[in-house]
Amino acid sequence: MTVPLFDVGDRVVVRTTPRFPTVNPRTPEYAKGHRATVVATYGRVDNPLDHHAAYEPLYTVVFEGREVFGPRASHEVVAEMHEEWLDADL
Repeated sequence: MTVPLFDVGDRVVVRTTPRFPTVNPRTPEYAKGHRATVVATYGRVDNPLDHHAAYEPLYTVVFEGREVFGPRASHEVVAEMHEEWLDADL
């Protein structure tokens, strides 16, 4: 089993390209390059119906609206992302 790299509360940055080649379409373009906070972790995701192996650990992350859409945005954006798209926000 893959041990997730991130925990709830961790700050992350969404990569502009995955850590390794993937066909995973879950990462939205608007999120790439932006900072977020992990609010839930799901571990490795098995999907035997349409994928030959388990997906990397899955997380729910929250972005401040202004992080993604500029200083006038006052909302939050919630998205689910797999680990190959996330780096620690150091």
